[in-house]
Order: sequence, then C-alpha cells, then structure tokens
Amino acid sequence: MIPKELDFQNIKEIYENLTPFIKKTPIVRASKYIEKIFNTNLFLKLEFFQHSGTFKARGAVNNILNLSDTQKNLGITAVSAGNHAIATSFAANKFAIKNKVFMYKSANSFRINSVKSYNGNLIFSNPKEAFLNVEKVSKENGYTIIHPFDGINTIQGTASLGYEISNQINELDNIIISVGGGGLISGVGSIIRHKYPHCKIIGVEPIGAKGLTESLEKGHPISDVIINTIADSLSPPFHLPFSFSICQKVVDKMILVSDMEMKKAMKFMFDNFKFVLEPACVAGVAALLGPLKNLFQNEKTLIILCGSNIDMKSWVNLTEHL
Repeated sequence: MIPKELDFQNIKEIYENLTPFIKKTPIVRASKYIEKIFNTNLFLKLEFFQHSGTFKARGAVNNILNLSDTQKNLGITAVSAGNHAIATSFAANKFAIKNKVFMYKSANSFRINSVKSYNGNLIFSNPKEAFLNVEKVSKENGYTIIHPFDGINTIQGTASLGYEISNQINELDNIIISVGGGGLISGVGSIIRHKYPHCKIIGVEPIGAKGLTESLEKGHPISDVIINTIADSLSPPFHLPFSFSICQKVVDKMILVSDMEMKKAMKFMFDNFKFVLEPACVAGVAALLGPLKNLFQNEKTLIILCGSNIDMKSWVNLTEHL
C-alpha cells in the first residue's frame, strides 16, 4: 500500500498549500517531426522552469510549511551536489529562515553562485562527510534537515508535481522519470498510479550510478552506490528505506543510459528545442532515443524534464565533440 499521506486527496491539499510559492510549469506536445523520431505521442513537462531551476523547490518549500515556529527559528540544513542546495536556499530565502547548506566540493561555479544568489549559507564537503555534517548540525544546533529525496514532506512535495501533471493531461500510457535518490519517482509515481492505473512508470538512471536499479534487484536499499557519471544530480551515495519502499510499489521498469547517450540527448534538446539542459534532466530523453525507442508507438508518453542548473561553459564542454 502507498502511504495514506500520499493519497490523491492529501496531495491535492498539499498542492493547494504550495501554490503561492511554486510555479505551475507547462506541458508541451512535441511536433510531428519530433514524434516521428521518438515514434510515440510525446509530451514534455518543463519542470526546469520551476523556481530554483529544479523540481526540488517543491519538497523544500513543503518541508518549511510543515515546520513549527520553534523549528523555523532554529533554522534548516541540507546537503546536495547542487540542485537541492539551490532549492533549499531558495526556500530558506523565501521564508527568511537561517540555514546551513552543504555542497559537494565538486560542485560547479554556476550552482555555487545560484546558492549564493538566494543568500544560502554555503559550506563545502565531500558527499559522505556532508551527510554526517548535516546530522551534526541538526543534533548540536537544532537545525531541521531538509532531505533531498527521503521523508514524507519531501516526497509529498514531489507528489505535487504528479498532481499538477494529472490536471494538465487527460490520459497517459507512459511516464519517464530521471532517478537519483528516488524521491521524484516515488512522489510522482504515487499520484500517477492513482490517476492513470495502467500507465507505465519508468525510471532512468545512469549506468554509472544505478543505485535504485540495484536496490530493486536486491530487494533493499543499498548503502554504497558506486558512482562514475557526468550526471551528478543523479548520484546519491546511498538509498533509504522510506522512498525505496514506495519505489517498490510504483516503479514498473528501470532503464540505464550511458554518459554518451545523455550527452547526445543534451545536444538533441538544444538542436530541436533550444533548451540548455543538464545531463540529469535529459536522462529520460536519452532512454527514449535509445533503449526505449520504438516501444511506445501510438501511445501517449510524457518525459519529466526535472531541472537544469548548468552553465553554458559546462554544457559546451560536455557536447562540443559530438
């Protein structure tokens, strides 16, 4: 059973609470020319237009809306390769809450500057130490941890994206979702499963960060994901029981894509849509151009373009030799 907190009526209320603080992002249908390439009726959810450039703003804001006054006064903390750090800084700035945001030392300057633009209190660390530091700050200073992909408030936030989609499109045969920690696919999947019971919910991971694929195969969340991919937004070092338990109930299939497939998808989206998107954002596009191609003929397929915080220099470095 999907947790009651994620049922359709509850998420409707969550969505209404979030509405003053988030953008309703558009769904666009691809042209006949593009649909012929993908061999499906293709729709794109442009969530990279969201505040902070990523769907993660939904979870960050929902966490803050559920804080007590005492918790708000003490502050919040988070850890991220980039997108969640930006989203948490955005939410903290929106509600004037003090914060400590831990980012990986490998984060690019664009994401660092995005956090600073929201007055985020930025601290650098490596991935595993960063999670320990967040717990330390929470324990010693009373800061509430805003988790990037786990916990009911975070996943209710991502479920609001599923609810928004359900109000924008009448029928759906397939939905393709980039997967990092599993927070996006578990939240969106909970609502999609209710609204479109026969819709296939498909997750896409990099070959070099296939943590959820391996967790589902083993039947438990793994704690030591091996990471070697350009898609740092899809590279959590571990998975967690709550989000994983929902993924077990809603995910129909996992697909793996290579870094090269993501690079080609980045270039494809620029050439055909003039979108400058990061690798994580186009994982679903890479899957539909590659391992999923020609499987969904005459079906209605939606890809969530989940976010894009990448500078032009980094984008060019990844795509210039294609």
